[in-house]
Amino acid sequence: MKRVTTFILAAFPALVALAIASCGGTDSTGDSVSTADSRAGDDTTGPSGDALLDDAIPGDDIVEDVPAGDGSAPAGSWYKLTVELEKGPGVNCQADPEATCFDGAECCTLVFDRNITDMPTKFSFGSTHIAPAVSFAMTDTLYVPTFSVITLNFGIIIGTSDKPPATDTSGKYPFSGFEPEITVTIYDKVLSSKEEGSEGEFNVTDWAAEQGGTWAGTLSGTIVQKTTQAQKVRARVDGSYHFILPEPQGGQ
Repeated sequence: MKRVTTFILAAFPALVALAIASCGGTDSTGDSVSTADSRAGDDTTGPSGDALLDDAIPGDDIVEDVPAGDGSAPAGSWYKLTVELEKGPGVNCQADPEATCFDGAECCTLVFDRNITDMPTKFSFGSTHIAPAVSFAMTDTLYVPTFSVITLNFGIIIGTSDKPPATDTSGKYPFSGFEPEITVTIYDKVLSSKEEGSEGEFNVTDWAAEQGGTWAGTLSGTIVQKTTQAQKVRARVDGSYHFILPEPQGGQ
């Protein structure tokens, strides 16, 4: 049975349940189910002030809140990202024998399944310091079971003569030294699609630049650790995202 580490948002909009899953699967409704084998500490908020649900008791099943319906993507703002992380110095996760890894190396599988609806502080959207250009990014920071940061940075989405756009329409954008960029920070490693050796692409299926607009798509590929050391940790990433643009910053 495939072993994964799963980060799951609770069914209540203001509470976040974060648990390490010892085995993953699906129930009869198709919802993903994880069995928690670890528990957060007594604090109910992380350093950012985000509320954390502290009742993930070992042995309890935690079921992802997935609306029933025709199988279409749920509304609101969310993302789901699977990271198959290459084991290396300081990467203290359990190897997943079913992970598709690199050159026979061991990898561990981490799944970030996050509903960030009504969490506008997760987004950077607007023209602060760059008006009249407009940029867009999402950054999600988690503190348990291990500190991690997921960033999807689409860069400038409306450009100017001196600030050319990076993601100015829907379409496919290969991983490169420019935005759009995915960055995964975990186990004190920062991996980025901008790093040499990365390959893959963003597919932006829904593009918008105004409050309330939908920004959605998928991404898939290999990202590489940002380091000057000769040995660089790699990860395979595969995910989808669906964001509702919040009120813009900078008055734009």
